[in-house]
Amino acid sequence: MSLDDDHLSALIRQHATRHAAPDSLRAGLRTQIALAEASRGEPPAPRVQRRRWLDLGWPALGWRTASLSFAFGVACTLLVVPLAQRLDLNPALDADLVADHVRALQVGPLTEVVSTDRHTVKPWFQGRLDYAPPVFDLAAEGFPLMGGRIEHVRGNVVATLAYARERHVIDVFVWPSTAQQAPARSMRKGFNVLHWSDGSMQYWAVSDLERAEMERFARLWRERVAAQ
Repeated sequence: MSLDDDHLSALIRQHATRHAAPDSLRAGLRTQIALAEASRGEPPAPRVQRRRWLDLGWPALGWRTASLSFAFGVACTLLVVPLAQRLDLNPALDADLVADHVRALQVGPLTEVVSTDRHTVKPWFQGRLDYAPPVFDLAAEGFPLMGGRIEHVRGNVVATLAYARERHVIDVFVWPSTAQQAPARSMRKGFNVLHWSDGSMQYWAVSDLERAEMERFARLWRERVAAQ
């Protein structure tokens, strides 16, 4: 007995056992199809997906949440930055300058231009800095000029002047500033640090010299600036 194709198909549908393909096999077949389509440069066939939470109006909520988060971040920045400036949360600059002072004393160079003449030291900085630091000779007051050098302070090129007081050395770090501030004193590892600014430059004087002598040095310097 011969069976035509339609009759045979009907018998198979009626009597054959059906086995559903496992999910792993389905996933593997989808992966192979996608790879084959990609190798031919064809876009993958579109798939119908179930409705997810993104289809239920959540994108707007997501954008609103992102906007609120951004606004909150900006508000925090506006509040935290001034607070950080008031609390001086950055590493202390005077500690860095004391370290530079000690390094110069121990391994040098203490001076790159050696002279007690301000008219020799001041022109030496030309071409090495984009500003002209004031240089004074205070030998008559007991603080003779020894010379000058260049230091790199937090990525900035800074003029540094060396003065002597008996067996002590005073380093004066000078760079531009529009602020005006009376001398303020701090101490780091036994070194006195005086910081002041005059609206044109700021100055940091570092030495193991006693406090009274450091304050006298700063006063003499400020008088020379005022007399210019």
